[in-house]
Amino acid sequence: MEGFTPVDMTVLIVYIGLIAWIGSRFGKDQHSPEDYFLGGRKIPGWAIGLSVMATQASAITFIGAPGWGFEGGLERLVTFINVPLAMIVLIMVFVPVFHRAGIYSIYELLERRFGPATRTLSALLFLIARGLATGVVLYAPALVLSVVTGWSVNLTIIIMAVLAISYTVLGGMSAVIWTDVIQMFVLWLGALMSIFLLVTSLPGGWSDVFTFGAQSGMFNAIDLSLDPSVTYSLWAGLLGGFFLHVAYFGTDQSQIQRVLSSPSVLDAQRSLLIGGYLLIPQMLLFLFIGVILATYYQQHGLTPPEDLNELLPRYVVNAFPTGMAGLVIAGVFAAAMSSLDSALNSLSAVTVRDFYSRYIKPDASDAHYLKASRLATIFWGFYATMFAFFAGNLGPVIEAVNQIGSWFYGALLGTFLLAIFSHRSNARGAVAGLITGMLAVWSVSSLLDVSWLYNNTIGVVVSVSVGYLVSLTSAAPRPEQLSDVIIEETAPDMQAILAARSANAPEIGREARLTRRRCIGLFVWFGVMLGLLALLQGWANG
Repeated sequence: MEGFTPVDMTVLIVYIGLIAWIGSRFGKDQHSPEDYFLGGRKIPGWAIGLSVMATQASAITFIGAPGWGFEGGLERLVTFINVPLAMIVLIMVFVPVFHRAGIYSIYELLERRFGPATRTLSALLFLIARGLATGVVLYAPALVLSVVTGWSVNLTIIIMAVLAISYTVLGGMSAVIWTDVIQMFVLWLGALMSIFLLVTSLPGGWSDVFTFGAQSGMFNAIDLSLDPSVTYSLWAGLLGGFFLHVAYFGTDQSQIQRVLSSPSVLDAQRSLLIGGYLLIPQMLLFLFIGVILATYYQQHGLTPPEDLNELLPRYVVNAFPTGMAGLVIAGVFAAAMSSLDSALNSLSAVTVRDFYSRYIKPDASDAHYLKASRLATIFWGFYATMFAFFAGNLGPVIEAVNQIGSWFYGALLGTFLLAIFSHRSNARGAVAGLITGMLAVWSVSSLLDVSWLYNNTIGVVVSVSVGYLVSLTSAAPRPEQLSDVIIEETAPDMQAILAARSANAPEIGREARLTRRRCIGLFVWFGVMLGLLALLQGWANG
């Protein structure tokens, strides 16, 4: 086929309408902020895990990762090779702490530990960073719509913004998660369908792909260079990428809010376990599409579009069977709407929970806060729309999102690590470390030629070091500030020890053993993935 047919357009409209209807059905059961932001804490861990995967496989990945693969092969997979290790830290440390605290916004924990100034500053940084990144998330599906229809990108941004904001105001976290489950399977179907059609269009099939990939160095995913200016070296991925993902999944409200919506610690851990096992294969899948597209373009003598984000959408529209193209593009739209839904929902949660209910209207009813939450969602949708107009100048959209986060994530993670691990750190040190950590990242980025992945490591190291040293210049925190926050009281093993003589000791001990087994499994999986990449690279260069 050539182009987007009326049948495809019909499929697109019907699918998006169906997803919006499903989301609105969940919205009817919302009566309080807890329902809107956390789904009443009743959502099972497996659904949360698939929702996290769907967000990672959203329009950002669907259009950004193939461009990565087309341009550099599998080299950028090292950015994600660390995810199983990051999930181990989250499962062992952050999930027990956050769940035991019973909070809506994770920045509430910082107030308990360090006071209101640290909470306010951290929440404000999240709003700025996530608001900007959400603009990039909005730009991605608007670009797809522009490619499909021929309309200007600015017009499609406005159309997508109106759709996304309307859907988000009606839906809540329950709608986000359950619609995400649907999106994940549609997008994976689109990815697998793309691979099938691409490979069958090549005379030699998979043989052509592997021959071209090996000759072009596209399977060289592991770069052992110690030069810090090498953006995607293995060390940048392991060190910088590790801190990026611990911070992203552990201190970004848009991600951890899903985990907080689970009914128990074990369910929350299960949701992260799914991401720990599937995120690397998923990213490998989309990068491989880029490698196959490079083979296809080379064999057919085609000139790629100037914006590599358009590669896969153009192929879907021009090569997929009638109806299937509409379904895949619809999946991109709906997944983008779900990603926007979760981002706007978390931005609204922090706005209302950390600012409005504390400084403007502290004693209002649940109905009032629910209305305020929806109004905040509209505001952040407008904010993201304004930034989306400039997102096209940032390069590959998936890299743009991660780079925006790297300016803030490391320093924020350092603040949470001080709160959880250090008995001596206090409010003065936390604020000093947070500010100094961000300044250090900006200074290094401006003055030195260093991979942006190291920004997260720099932020963590400076934030923790300065925060602890400055804390020594003032009084130690009171004992009640440490209660239910310090890791000794919240870690699964310690909980089992403390409950050794209680009636439910066998159950708590079982949970601790299960947590350890899960972490060991993730570590083994990390070794397997790294080994397979090394074998593939060795074969390609042999």
